[in-house]
Amino acid sequence: MNSETHSGGCMCGAVRFIAHGAPLLVANCHCKDCRRATGAAFTTFVDFPRDKLEFIQPPAAYQSSPGAERLYCKICGTPLAYRGESSADEINMVLGAFDDPQQFTPSEECHINSALWKTQP
Repeated sequence: MNSETHSGGCMCGAVRFIAHGAPLLVANCHCKDCRRATGAAFTTFVDFPRDKLEFIQPPAAYQSSPGAERLYCKICGTPLAYRGESSADEINMVLGAFDDPQQFTPSEECHINSALWKTQP
């Protein structure tokens, strides 16, 4: 059993989480929905099985599109995660919400046809 843990939370500290074990995937998403939800040119997600992610203080959620919701802090507004029906057993955590984001390296790019730039500036 993998005993590594990864902690994180929102900017104001009202929401905290712990992820247990190694991530399933680390990927940069270039879709329009992620850009709008985070305000960034792309979003890096760290995917974990839902049963390996524990919220110490729970986040708020809203339905961002049919079958999908985004989790955030209702106090400071920090985007924290994406959950979708198409991958119901996973939760996609926003990289910047981890206390030590440098421990993760993206291995994939998704929705690259929607990327703002074909090569990064």
